[in-house]
Amino acid sequence: MEMDKIDLGILDALKVDARTSFRDIAKRLNVSPDTVGNRYERLRKEGVIIGSTVVVDPSKLGYTSIVRFGINVRPAYSSQVLETLIKFPSVIIASKLVGSNDLMAISVIKDLPHLWKLRDTILEMPYVEKMEVGIWIDTMRILPHFFII
Repeated sequence: MEMDKIDLGILDALKVDARTSFRDIAKRLNVSPDTVGNRYERLRKEGVIIGSTVVVDPSKLGYTSIVRFGINVRPAYSSQVLETLIKFPSVIIASKLVGSNDLMAISVIKDLPHLWKLRDTILEMPYVEKMEVGIWIDTMRILPHFFII
């Protein structure tokens, strides 16, 4: 899908605040609110915009760190393990990889016992062969514009 400056401007405004009104976006872009509304609907129908959500500060919910799990699985079962991983409540991203690990999961954790429990749960899953764990230190940020090109 071809996108022009108006489409990109709409996306830029919405990734900062998905609740920005079409009227406000139209003022910034020097177009009518109807143009913004029509473009938004086209972007949604084309699958460019797949939803909007509230981004929560994990630290306000008692999470203290972000953890990366690099997971190796038996080759034929990566999709099955991935589908299970993404259902874990604290897993915020999970994906197949090409490289030293077959899968990667990023999770928020409350404390070390939470980490150990999550680690053990993953290691006990069928077809998981080994796993590496890395913990973010210092700053914990999850912002939607980090995930948008």
